Amino acid sequence: LAQAGSPTALIALGINLFRFEVKGEKLSILVMCALKLAAMPAAAFVLARLLDLPPVAAGVIVLFAAMPTGANAYIFAVQYQRLVNPVSGAVALGTLLAAVTLPVVVWMVAGGK
Repeated sequence: LAQAGSPTALIALGINLFRFEVKGEKLSILVMCALKLAAMPAAAFVLARLLDLPPVAAGVIVLFAAMPTGANAYIFAVQYQRLVNPVSGAVALGTLLAAVTLPVVVWMVAGGK
């Protein structure tokens, strides 16, 4: 039963993303995506440098921070009935944008090689 949790959450997310509305929510969605896909990896990179972590550990931390917003954020938004439309939009748009941002982050973590 526990193994069905993630697929079930993704199916529920997909069903709800089909009907979400972004009218008046575009700025919120863009801010959420910018914070998650740019600011969070940048903060992780700075923190890894300040802590003088080995390059591999720093790279892993930065890559984890650069991952798009996941289904759990949507589940919490629905559960507490807060920002459901912007969060679902951020999950959808963030996942699409991650196809562009993640390779850039990998390239930067690898030292631009």
